Amino acid sequence: MRTNVEQFIKVAVGWFAESLWMGVDMPKSAFDTASLIRIGTFTAELERLHLWGTDDDIDREFNAVCRTIWGYTLDDFDDDCLAKADHDWLDELTARRAYQFAAENGYDLGDYANGEMVSDWWGFTWMILAAKRGLLTPEQRALAWRKHDERLFARENVIRNVRT
Repeated sequence: MRTNVEQFIKVAVGWFAESLWMGVDMPKSAFDTASLIRIGTFTAELERLHLWGTDDDIDREFNAVCRTIWGYTLDDFDDDCLAKADHDWLDELTARRAYQFAAENGYDLGDYANGEMVSDWWGFTWMILAAKRGLLTPEQRALAWRKHDERLFARENVIRNVRT
């Protein structure tokens, strides 16, 4: 026969309490949703541009959102620095896996205004992976832009690059 305390632990706390005593780890899905960075908070204008804007407008706003969240954009790191396994994972990425990966790394890809995921979830997942791999640094930015400039100057009609 169980005591009242034992019964409470078995019924009310359930498998979690038992897992603590048995040495079982918590599942990865048990993260603190209140502390996730909600990317959708920053994407209202981006969502509007997906309906009415040009590709340039969308790219500009996507970069603005990335700069707001991470201080960097997709252009600020060289994707060749990612391992082949990372590229393979990104190539087969589904929205569900992206959402889970983002949550495990402190981000929420939900767009609660529209009841979906943010439209550029794949690009934001690239940024989350780059941050996780330590590629969002001033040094990586300099290397990426140097490589970009070298490719640009290799063209026969380019003599100078002016950045604004």
